[in-house]
Amino acid sequence: MAYHVYISNAGSQFFSHFLMDEESGALAAQPDIQLPGSPGAVATNPEGTKLWVALRSAGILASYAVDRGSGQLSTIGQVSQEEGPPYLATDNTVSYLLSSYYGGGTVAVHRINDDGTLSDGPIQTLDTDGHAHSIQTDRSNRFAFVPHTNPANAIFQFRFDESTGMLEPNDPPKIQPATEEGPRHFAFHPHKDLLYSINENGCTVSAHHFDPDNGTLESFQVIPTQPEGTDMEGKSTAEIKITPDGKHLYGSNRGHDTLAHFTIGDDGTLDIVDYYPTEAVPRFFELDPSARFAYSAGQNTGKLAAYAIDAGSGALTRIATYDVGESPLWITFIKQA
Repeated sequence: MAYHVYISNAGSQFFSHFLMDEESGALAAQPDIQLPGSPGAVATNPEGTKLWVALRSAGILASYAVDRGSGQLSTIGQVSQEEGPPYLATDNTVSYLLSSYYGGGTVAVHRINDDGTLSDGPIQTLDTDGHAHSIQTDRSNRFAFVPHTNPANAIFQFRFDESTGMLEPNDPPKIQPATEEGPRHFAFHPHKDLLYSINENGCTVSAHHFDPDNGTLESFQVIPTQPEGTDMEGKSTAEIKITPDGKHLYGSNRGHDTLAHFTIGDDGTLDIVDYYPTEAVPRFFELDPSARFAYSAGQNTGKLAAYAIDAGSGALTRIATYDVGESPLWITFIKQA
């Protein structure tokens, strides 16, 4: 069994395309998939038959049909955007595409049509604050959250109506860390009412209790992603992932150029385990769908580091390194048919 793996190369106008062997984690290079702009954030439907990508240099949100056999993409639609969003996510019904806008300080919602194309323009755009960095709905599809790095230094909280696609500010509309952490991306615990944000400016992870009835967050722990005594000049964090069993959390350290590994306790608290060297400036990393392997993209090296994940301890062992395009970031898996 294999997966198509697509790497968005922000400095190149193509996806790097690989076939991943599910047993070994090895990647076999396929021909690059040329695109009409530099790719960034990607979202897919659960079946892996549709893919949406922000072509940031071209100011386009593009819709593609995926041939799951060959992995080739066919354009089915494009809509224009003045600013390229750093993050895309579908709602849980895959009826809407949510996007955040770093420079504009906004979030937007596009309707996804039955054929996978997008509404010509957003059906809603809301002002938040500068440096809006990511957006996702919770498992109930009733709430959405939008972290903002400094100086906004906040996670905005929304109610989401899956019947209309409309976002509405929750009460309160945002939470802010006590110090200038700068929330960037986040991950929900797969089984518990917990949300973890990785904080770009503070080089920390914040653990939050999530109220599933009211859709609000309350922080209960902030923990560094880098060793005590690290010189913080030029350091920041980027991405966060949790294993499906809810036992291990990983975060990427830019400048320190490591993947930090934490265990998640029964009460949701984090304990640091180790720091694994990776490619320079790991802006994005991803776990494969089985969570047996991890792949980390080096923004400054144009390389992809592959790791085996120990099923018990969660430790990472580097197994290979692959060449990709310039400034790689988003990593997408689609099961081969």
